[in-house]
Amino acid sequence: MRLRSTRKIAHPRVTARLATALAFAAVASGLLGGGTAQAYEVESGSFAFSGDPGEYISAGQSYAYTDGEGSPDGMTVQGYTSNGVGTGVGVFVDSASGDIWSLHLEAPWGPSQPLVPGTYTGAKANPAPGEPRIELRGNGRDCLAEGSFTIRSVEFATHGYVKSLDASFEQHCPGATESLRGEVRVSNPEPPAETVLGLQVAADGVADRDTGRATVHGTVTCNSPVTVQSYGTVSQTVEGVVVRGSYRTEVACVPGEPTPWTAQATPTGTVPFQRGEATVTARTTGTDPFYGHTITSDYTGTLQLAKR
Repeated sequence: MRLRSTRKIAHPRVTARLATALAFAAVASGLLGGGTAQAYEVESGSFAFSGDPGEYISAGQSYAYTDGEGSPDGMTVQGYTSNGVGTGVGVFVDSASGDIWSLHLEAPWGPSQPLVPGTYTGAKANPAPGEPRIELRGNGRDCLAEGSFTIRSVEFATHGYVKSLDASFEQHCPGATESLRGEVRVSNPEPPAETVLGLQVAADGVADRDTGRATVHGTVTCNSPVTVQSYGTVSQTVEGVVVRGSYRTEVACVPGEPTPWTAQATPTGTVPFQRGEATVTARTTGTDPFYGHTITSDYTGTLQLAKR
């Protein structure tokens, strides 16, 4: 399947089974810490492996999958990062035949060691510090694998986006003489732009004489559709007393023009908001719909409250 927008696109079967693949990834990435990029479909890719007779994971069989224009198979890819450095890759296969596989290849466990071209020996599914990681599992079979892999080429972009991967691997279960061997290739387009938020609070508001609340309003902007939380604190000094109240509202931001929002801040004490100048400290926050990281925009300024 090809990426047709800056958002993650769901393959018809990946929608139903991606949770399983991501569960693999969550357990896997938790072993090594660091950051984990969101999984997304590859533009084109291939994944193949075969096992010796009696090899447990492959059941001694051969498997081959492709993803691309018109392909019935689905492949997603996930980058692992540490301090902004690409340290590993997870590849997930959801085939038309019902097979589900996950492959994890990671640089030796250590402070921000990048995954680069070369051969990594002594790899394990549960590595100790200084050891690389290899783990192919799926179709209900897994083990504490051991083996090696060769990265012929790999290219990471922002937030662990995997632009390309070409690798081979070999693994066996502990104590077994039988091994499986395979190759994986992934090719993706340039990474989508990150979602950028903007926040404005209008210079006018309303102090409600009945409730004592301050009604404020403003806009948020974005370059891709995203639902955000817009919240803040309104402060005002009334006859030497500082009046404060907080507000929060949800906004479905639409690209192309500012999306309006309105919210009410309830004073925390017994003194209500009054007509006059007030200060607002505000933030809007959400999750980048493609990369999955938190995005924010802040605002601090003054406004005039009118009495209603």
